[in-house]
Amino acid sequence: MDAWIPAPEWVKSTFTHQIAPGLDIRGGLRLQYEVEVDEAVADRRDFRAQQVVERLCQQFEICEENEPPTREQLDETAERVRVQTSGEQGFRVTFTNPEDVAELDRDLITSFGDLREAQRTETNVTLELRDDSLERLRETAVEQARETIGNRIDEMGLREASVMTRDTDIIVELPGASEAQFQQMREIIARTARLEFKVVDDLADFVQGLQDLPEGIERASEVVSAGEENPQEIVYYLTASGEGSRDRLQQYVLSLRDSGQIPEDHQLAIGQADQGEVEEGEEVQEAWRTYYLYDRAELTGDAIDDASVAVDPQDNQPYVSIVFNGAGARAFERLTGANVKRRMAIVLDDRVASAPVIQQRIGGGRAQITLGGFRDYNQILNEANQLTIVLRAGALPAPIRPANEQLIGPTLGADSIVQGAIGAGLGVLLVLLFMAFYYQVGGLVADVAVFLNVLFLLAVLAAFEATLTMPGIAGIALTIGMAVDANVLINERIRDEMRLGKSPRSAVELGYQRAFTSIFDSQLTTFIAGVVLYQYGTGPIRGFAVTLMIGIVTSLFTGVFCSKVVFDWVVRGLKVRRLPVG
Repeated sequence: MDAWIPAPEWVKSTFTHQIAPGLDIRGGLRLQYEVEVDEAVADRRDFRAQQVVERLCQQFEICEENEPPTREQLDETAERVRVQTSGEQGFRVTFTNPEDVAELDRDLITSFGDLREAQRTETNVTLELRDDSLERLRETAVEQARETIGNRIDEMGLREASVMTRDTDIIVELPGASEAQFQQMREIIARTARLEFKVVDDLADFVQGLQDLPEGIERASEVVSAGEENPQEIVYYLTASGEGSRDRLQQYVLSLRDSGQIPEDHQLAIGQADQGEVEEGEEVQEAWRTYYLYDRAELTGDAIDDASVAVDPQDNQPYVSIVFNGAGARAFERLTGANVKRRMAIVLDDRVASAPVIQQRIGGGRAQITLGGFRDYNQILNEANQLTIVLRAGALPAPIRPANEQLIGPTLGADSIVQGAIGAGLGVLLVLLFMAFYYQVGGLVADVAVFLNVLFLLAVLAAFEATLTMPGIAGIALTIGMAVDANVLINERIRDEMRLGKSPRSAVELGYQRAFTSIFDSQLTTFIAGVVLYQYGTGPIRGFAVTLMIGIVTSLFTGVFCSKVVFDWVVRGLKVRRLPVG
């Protein structure tokens, strides 16, 4: 609009809100993602399995109530009970002693709210997520993913973007996006940003026992601290280097997991390998390694209150500084206090970002994530900035998979848009001229009401920083027609009263009273149709429905109230004896 009718500078500086042209008018970026809701179900299943073990730990009087269990307490509990997944929504609890099965009673199972008992034997109890909770979980996962993606876009300062859902799909539209914004948004939106703090099991010999390693994957060892009683422990890990080493190592780890070789309570995660000292001019080779972790996450990204980018003064490398909330700070202090001299892995989207040794109990609720490796400073800084955005906005409840990505041009060319605007303007002008010619004073009042209607409608859209698409423009045109129709009814009623010999003042009063019912009924039925369109429609249809509903409200206000004020001023203020209404 400003390109056609430039606004004064004081208007631009005073009124910062504006209507953004839509994707079909301006062109831009359109992303469509599918939420993998089955992963959300698997996460809830695993979380409930972990909670059941912790409750049994309390039932066995190994753990204390209202206190998180320590690693030693969980190991002791594992000697009496084991948990394995059973299908997509269930898990099987196996007891070493058949007498312990009674501890997993009905009251304990129903206390979770979404679990049910599927099967019970002498030593096993199979639990499943309830079907009604699964449906709510899937719907919640999609809605949370939409909200999280919206928060990430807001963190980027892209207020013109719209995020909507359709079944399990999430559609993101950003008018006017460039190729650089396309790449940035794609990287930030698709990142799950699942942050977990897990303890490294450096006393296990799992990697040492692996046989027949694939070509390109080697076994290596290092001496690390594995607790205060084991300050120098030889630990084995897998490593791969060179082009494609990450995918090669990841595929082998997945094959171990799918074949059931990795225990249920452990995870073999990968991370960047330390390159050591690199001579100047020497090319840094890509290298990856494994970490053998306890699968239980001691702390997650839900406990983060804030995240920011900082630079390490020792090596001048960027890192992400995180601040925990109150509960997270207490949990982090307990975690570090219970695992002094052990390694704690900071896992981001199933990749180990770093695994430092905990030297002492850490209070204050602060930690940092290093992002080093075989990349230059700008690449690390860019990843750090993106990571702070996704951490502040929150993690996705489930991974999302790209379904369609487009950088598209406007549906209409610039010439077509200008010609359409001129045509619409001429159409409105002809209607206003006809009203003024046919209804005379009543027509001029109607013209004022129509003008105010359009002004209020655009003001409301600008206040909410709405995106205007071609269907939205159609909604505005329909609103203008309905506003004119309301004023036609009023003028005809006033003219009928004037023919009956009523005074101008009485004719105006009676005309508005008798026309109001017809106007309100027609506007109400159209508003209901707009509600239905908004409820069941998608993007463009919703845009039309919103514009239509706002236009109905503003046309009722201007057609019934504002025009009545003008008529009252004419017949009472000017005290006319004759009111020309055609």
